[in-house]
Amino acid sequence: MSTIMKATKIAFVLVGGLQGQNLYAATKVAVGPSTCQPSLVHFSTIQAAVNAVPFSATIVVCPGTYAEQVVISQPLTLQGVTDGTGNAAVITVPAAGLVVNATSYEFGAVTAQVLVQNTVGVTLSDLTIDGTGGTCVGGANRTVGLEFYHVGVAQDGVAGGKIQNVVVRNQKNSCAIGEGIVSDTSYITINANELHDIDRTAISSNSAKNYITNNSIQRSQNYGIIVDGGNHSLLSGNSISDGTYAGIVLEGGYTFATVSKNTILNTPSAPGIYLLYAYDNIVTQNTVSNAAWPLLMTGGYQNTVQSNVFNLAGNDGILDQFSFGGNNITRNTVNEGAFGIFTDSSVGGDVLVPNNLFNVPVTVDPGPTTAPTTADGT
Repeated sequence: MSTIMKATKIAFVLVGGLQGQNLYAATKVAVGPSTCQPSLVHFSTIQAAVNAVPFSATIVVCPGTYAEQVVISQPLTLQGVTDGTGNAAVITVPAAGLVVNATSYEFGAVTAQVLVQNTVGVTLSDLTIDGTGGTCVGGANRTVGLEFYHVGVAQDGVAGGKIQNVVVRNQKNSCAIGEGIVSDTSYITINANELHDIDRTAISSNSAKNYITNNSIQRSQNYGIIVDGGNHSLLSGNSISDGTYAGIVLEGGYTFATVSKNTILNTPSAPGIYLLYAYDNIVTQNTVSNAAWPLLMTGGYQNTVQSNVFNLAGNDGILDQFSFGGNNITRNTVNEGAFGIFTDSSVGGDVLVPNNLFNVPVTVDPGPTTAPTTADGT
């Protein structure tokens, strides 16, 4: 090889290496047209940016439509930005359709439009995840807008990850298996998001600790929010309306959850708040209107239900059935319903007075109940 050729090759390697180092060292990059955030290195797809950046980098996603499934397995921030007119960064269904790309402790094989897994320190914000055009996916037990799976550990509290100011919408298909946000064995905060038009559950928290706060949920056909085995989770300040089944569900033994200051409207065929064999929870300062049972507790034990307002009950304002005792149901207000409180506690020990009961033919009835034992009436 000539001296000139050797020198050229060395120069090429050095330049290429420096470019690679500069890219790897970049702690902030952009996705979308180069006219947006022009000072940053740009990628055409979100996944390409995720694959290229170092740990804890920030990826800003410019306004536009991104038809892809995104998988994140390292600490980073994924943030949508506007162009000054409010246009959003929207993740949509790929033209070839969705594929199975995830698993779930609760559901098994799933397909997720955005999947965060086996990591910690991931923040998603200011994005829209739209399931329009999604179809049944072979082998998938659920199709999910956004899933966090094994993100963080117990020592993180709820700081393992964050979902904030994200819109998850139109998670619907002919199989009716669409879910909104699934937090599966993850220790995260889910705050100030909007979810609407969901086949099943808008926010599902399974077997970990989550703070689920200040979210707006409409037209979720199964549950608005469900916490299954989520020790010491907080559900506060959420607004849930126009669901087919329950607004908020706690289940799975000793969950130690706090449900406070939520507003639930229009679940006329099901409970507003449903405690299903859930123990040691606090339900306080919630407002539930136009539910079949604003508060339904099945097999409860040592739960505190206080200072809630329950309006326009289709059946009973408070239904306390199959109790294991030790529940404190006091200082609540019920306005309109067939019964103020309907209970069949066979073991006794539940405190049911005082409560404020208005416009109910029967205030407290300790007779047998024929209410369903699941939120969907089965």
